[in-house]
Amino acid sequence: MTFPWRKLFQSIQDDIEGVGNAVFGDRAERLLDEEIREVDELLHNTRNEHAAAKARRIDTQQRAQQLKAEIRETEAAVEAQLKRRRTTAARDAAGEVVRLHAQLADMQADAAEMELQEAKFAQLQSQLEHRLRRLKHQLDTQRATASLQRAQAAVARRQPGNAPYPEPAPASAKRMRHPAKTSGKPTGQSAHDDAGTVEIDPVADVLERIAKRIKPRPTTNTPSTEKARRR
Repeated sequence: MTFPWRKLFQSIQDDIEGVGNAVFGDRAERLLDEEIREVDELLHNTRNEHAAAKARRIDTQQRAQQLKAEIRETEAAVEAQLKRRRTTAARDAAGEVVRLHAQLADMQADAAEMELQEAKFAQLQSQLEHRLRRLKHQLDTQRATASLQRAQAAVARRQPGNAPYPEPAPASAKRMRHPAKTSGKPTGQSAHDDAGTVEIDPVADVLERIAKRIKPRPTTNTPSTEKARRR
């Protein structure tokens, strides 16, 4: 009587496989969840850096505009001193214009560098957002798969027989499209119950039914037959 032991070993093996799948599934879910937290934190920091770079760029560009206005005023002062023939004052004002232009060039270079950093932060932010969406989708898929496996295992434990898992949906659909041939009697035979009733041959039944339709032909009296009757 090895069948009960075989069934017990199979049940133990199924339980071990279920535990293994659960352990690996939980581990994969934890790894995904941990990576999601890391990417989310990095995305949060990148958004802050992006906003800060944008704010610095806007502030630098605004100060550059103010500096351009100051340069125009200083150049107007130089022109006014030249008209008054005040050479020394005009030279001093021109030196201030040179200093302001140099300051403006540095400020414009800083603004260009900040604009480049802002673009890089924007690109990194877009990549992290895409990565975060993919990770969340993978986590949802992992959780759905684990839930389905637990449901299948619960159904399998309640099913009789040796099948460890319920029949997959594609196999069930294929079985319904191609039903198995029944082991009943061929078409045309009148199969009765197991009481020993004799089965009817369909060919003989057809011959007998058609033979009943045929009427017997009338016999004609010939001279030979009349002589035979008289004798």
